[in-house]
Amino acid sequence: MAKNSVDAYGASGKTNLLFFDPERLILVTDVASPLHDPRVDLPVNEDLARNIDFHGVLQPISVVKNTETGETEVAVGRQRVKAARLANKWRHARGEPPIQIPAQVYRGDRRTALTAIISENELREADTPLGRAEKMRRVMAFGYSETEVATIFGCSAATVRATIALLDCCADVCKAVESELINVTHARQLSKLSPDAQREKVRELITAGEHVVGHARARAQRAVIGEAKPKLRSRGEIMRELNASSGERAITLRWVLGLGTTDEGRT
Repeated sequence: MAKNSVDAYGASGKTNLLFFDPERLILVTDVASPLHDPRVDLPVNEDLARNIDFHGVLQPISVVKNTETGETEVAVGRQRVKAARLANKWRHARGEPPIQIPAQVYRGDRRTALTAIISENELREADTPLGRAEKMRRVMAFGYSETEVATIFGCSAATVRATIALLDCCADVCKAVESELINVTHARQLSKLSPDAQREKVRELITAGEHVVGHARARAQRAVIGEAKPKLRSRGEIMRELNASSGERAITLRWVLGLGTTDEGRT
């Protein structure tokens, strides 16, 4: 007697998949919706469409029912839906049956759907810095704390602050970050300046980073941004700095080393 699929594969349980005509699935374009993802406006990935034309959709998408309209909306899997639609156009032209999309019901509420979208996209293909900044801002607008946003994106709270600061930067700075000519930390520092000052400083950063790579590039750009002096780390480095210092700085360095203060160090 044939075993059922749970026994045959040694699974702990199973769920039922639903299958959809991709044309009947709704891709949310309302930016106010927690189901909205800016990637919905990206052009169709023809490589993905060709893969789906050949193999079908191998990984199920996630869907939710809109209780107001009764429509089935895509929570996770927009690019697969768009690519399947294109693949079906090709199949129709060849007189072949259309591909259906396997889907599972997203069990969370609509408020948490955005975090599911982000988590999957971050694990699949990292978004651009500006795209991540906008998504972080949207998640926080739904009531999540900075720490929770950091958990969702798999980064530190400091990275969340630095990334969101991109939204206060002028277009020249954003373009430089997107092109990897400067990093997000630089952009955060530039966000505190006026737009004109941002444009001037980002040009200096780009120029400083030309023709150098790695640590040399980082040092050159730190000098421009005002971080040329390295932080003191070892006790020996601090001691050498103390020997060359006087006044308040010497007092502070002696305190760091646990040496107390001397009359010579007082002002």
